[in-house]
Amino acid sequence: MKHLYILRHAKSSWAHPGLGDIERPLNKRGERQVERLNAWLAASEITIDQVLCSPSTRTQATHRGIQTALGETPVEIVKSLYHGRMDDYLDALSAQSADSIMIIGHNPTCDEFTRYLTSPSSPAAEKLMAHHFGTATMAILSFDAAEWTQIGRGSGSLNQLVRPRDLEEDPSDGA
Repeated sequence: MKHLYILRHAKSSWAHPGLGDIERPLNKRGERQVERLNAWLAASEITIDQVLCSPSTRTQATHRGIQTALGETPVEIVKSLYHGRMDDYLDALSAQSADSIMIIGHNPTCDEFTRYLTSPSSPAAEKLMAHHFGTATMAILSFDAAEWTQIGRGSGSLNQLVRPRDLEEDPSDGA
């Protein structure tokens, strides 16, 4: 059994026009998103064996924001996850041996990859179809597979789609 956590980076800032896209930091909303996600991950007792993270500043800041919940989980910076396509995400996974992996990446690929892998009969498939894969959204999938090379279109069960709105303490704060 394989478990995959696809996490889109938290909300980033556009306030620094001189920075390249890869260098954009999180904004205040993004910082609140990762704080809530970190607390949720810690309470959920999810075990992640390996993190694959895009090299962008915002994805690495998202990782740092949830690192308390992840503990000593090894992280690998994967260049192809920045502006990557689904094939790049699949290639990054197929090189791994860990059973439980988190990918921290970008849209549109996080959304497309999740939709590609999700079986229509999944518990959270309807929620995925009804909502945009916004910043700090995490898809939790499981696969009846021994190797990552065995996953493909519709092979995953989307068990949960965690959105920042689901974790809000005060829905009126606009997070």
